Amino acid sequence: MCRWVAYAGPAIFLEDLLFNQEHSLVQQSFAAREARWTTNADGFGVAWYGRRDAPGVFKDILPAWNDANLRAIASHIESDLFFAHVRSSTGTSVARSNCHPFSYRNWTFMHNGQIGGWTICRKDVESLISREHYVHRIGSTDSEALFLAALSNGLTDEPIAAMTRTIVQVIEIMQAHAIDEPLRLSAACTDGTSIWAFRYSSDDQSPSLYYGTPQLHAERLPGGAVSTIASEPSDSDSGRWHRIGERTGLKWSRGSVTHFDIEVPVTRALSPLHA
Repeated sequence: MCRWVAYAGPAIFLEDLLFNQEHSLVQQSFAAREARWTTNADGFGVAWYGRRDAPGVFKDILPAWNDANLRAIASHIESDLFFAHVRSSTGTSVARSNCHPFSYRNWTFMHNGQIGGWTICRKDVESLISREHYVHRIGSTDSEALFLAALSNGLTDEPIAAMTRTIVQVIEIMQAHAIDEPLRLSAACTDGTSIWAFRYSSDDQSPSLYYGTPQLHAERLPGGAVSTIASEPSDSDSGRWHRIGERTGLKWSRGSVTHFDIEVPVTRALSPLHA
């Protein structure tokens, strides 16, 4: 599955996030430590915020370690909020339209995981997307569909409630089709100011997710501040990283985090309806 990292704090260059760390995201693209597949070579994407409300976004289908354009722009793009993602496809095509992050106005979203039985559930999950947001459906991934469904459920007003409602709806669809595969996700969204991260699965096997401050950034932040949410720690200093628990999430705002539970009824999550 995929690997991703979200950064918010003092302005840094993109290369700092992608390349200049002990276990950087680009290194994770070919040698992930906490993923089922160690290689994430089905494209990449980055989003950053600057003077405009909407983020800048750059994506391609090359492996992140093999894209000279990414290396070139990473040494010039500077921001205080980055989203970056390396992709390992769970079945949909390798295409730029399927690469994360996905954006809508000032919002950005990225995801690691899968909707079990996606080819069977796809039509019903897409029916959760409002007409207003379906016009922004460009790719074929379950990740983009989750984002657009969450937007349809009010993500821009209440991110936690919208994501929770979307998870419940997707699980109900999976149950209606008697899907035995799980729903798994670690996802993040931002409005360019705050970041919300979610870790959830229907089988308690969620993709890994951490928050903390890499050694590289520690001197630039006040004690206890958090700069990074990531699929994997970007250095080996375990004292700087904290694992996000199953079926929980956190909100990052101005360097501090608050935790919340993802309250999906257990009976819906664990008892598929077999026709």
